Amino acid sequence: MYSEDIIELEMLFREINHKINLCTRCYLNEKGITMSRFWVMNKLSFDKPITMKDLQKKLLLAPATLTGLIDNLVDDKLVKRWRDNVDRRLVYLTLTKEGQELLNDILQYRASIFMDSLKDIEALNIEGLNHDLALILDRLNKKFDRE
Repeated sequence: MYSEDIIELEMLFREINHKINLCTRCYLNEKGITMSRFWVMNKLSFDKPITMKDLQKKLLLAPATLTGLIDNLVDDKLVKRWRDNVDRRLVYLTLTKEGQELLNDILQYRASIFMDSLKDIEALNIEGLNHDLALILDRLNKKFDRE
């Protein structure tokens, strides 16, 4: 059905993701933040508000679950939440300055894990790999958006 190479590629993606997330979880524990809160913050931006409904669609979380995560992030002053002046049903979210700084710190830590893992691989073409992975991600996004 599927070639051995594709099965191996999927397994490698899964294992790399697992290892990065394990390292990240340890780092997040030092910062006092959970993986779930990190994933929410990762979908938010400092300068581009998003509605709770749109965030819920991106994360595929139940409304009550997302509300609990957002409540904690707001309490910790990492996320700003407000209602639309015209349509009070719309709730908007952005990262605060502190939230953006923490997110940047976490993302830099994750990038450092990759840097350490890749530093001695001489024949690796990072630019080409990034290009190919971006194509795969683009195709997955298009497929997912259709369903």
